[in-house]
Amino acid sequence: MQDLKNKGKSNRRTVWWSLTSLVLLVCLIGFYLFGLRLVYRHWGYLFLKGAPTQWPAGTQEQIKERIGGLTGKVVWSSSRTGTHQLYLMSLPDLRIYQLTNHPHVNYYPRLSPEGRRVVFARSQRPWVSEREQAPWDVYVLELTGGKEQLIARNGNFPQWLPDGERILFLRKSEVVIKDLPSGREQVIFDGRKPPWAGEPSTPELSPWDPDLLTVTLRGKTEGVFIFNLIQGTHSLVSGTGCESLWRPDRPEIAWVENGGRGGTHLLASPADRLSNRVFMDLPGSFSHEYFPRFSSNGRWLVWGASAGDHEHDIADYEIFLWQVGKPWESAVRMTYNPANDRWPDIHLSR
Repeated sequence: MQDLKNKGKSNRRTVWWSLTSLVLLVCLIGFYLFGLRLVYRHWGYLFLKGAPTQWPAGTQEQIKERIGGLTGKVVWSSSRTGTHQLYLMSLPDLRIYQLTNHPHVNYYPRLSPEGRRVVFARSQRPWVSEREQAPWDVYVLELTGGKEQLIARNGNFPQWLPDGERILFLRKSEVVIKDLPSGREQVIFDGRKPPWAGEPSTPELSPWDPDLLTVTLRGKTEGVFIFNLIQGTHSLVSGTGCESLWRPDRPEIAWVENGGRGGTHLLASPADRLSNRVFMDLPGSFSHEYFPRFSSNGRWLVWGASAGDHEHDIADYEIFLWQVGKPWESAVRMTYNPANDRWPDIHLSR
């Protein structure tokens, strides 16, 4: 009888420890998937460390040779000083200039059509994660002289329109166009209105049809969409993609999609007959692609890629440049800094 009691206690202890271990495992997995994101969202600045750029021997010469005398400039956001500031690299000499020096987060820079101004987003608090889309303001920076001008409160993801006089940006759930000379604003889309009920991000109007808007929605409605603002129709491009953008030289759309060598890759499709194809999946270790942006003529693509780390504010993303249509292996790594480099844009002088 005593042996049976002892055996019953032993079985109960085994079950208890098994259940406890399972609960701990679930908690650890949950923290890994969601807890770290909460930590980064609120205290991400603790993980940022300034780091100097160290070009490997012969790298700059190789870059100049591979871009073939390309003349222009690339801007992006980098944490290489310990805070996210805007930087500019001139082409083809590869000189790097720091454009901002502000204690708040500066990111999402976009060069104006003539290349003399940069519109960007600045956080309303010293640290705001990219996952928190609301507490940002839109500024314009003049490259000659460095003068900054506040353009819109509570604005994010700013984009120049082709005339250089208007800016498109996101304010909470609304996509807004602002006319700079008059200061007038026009809401062209609201992602929270029925039937969408989604949180929009990275909105962009088509350069060849200003009635077409691409935007990523998250929430009740998710995916990359094309909206016809005049007809009131829409097309779902991808239910899992993000960061969509138009090709300036043809009626196509591209976006970031899960999969590929490093966990993400870029897909593309004609806008009028959706048919996905892989547009870019960079060979090598830096194949976790994000933040894509075309040059105004559509011939060059600039983007950020990491070696697998995902967190947009923290991970070691590097900036890459690729001549569209060439083999993927011909893409050029433009930055060599262990800090966080993200959201590049490119302007060509000729």
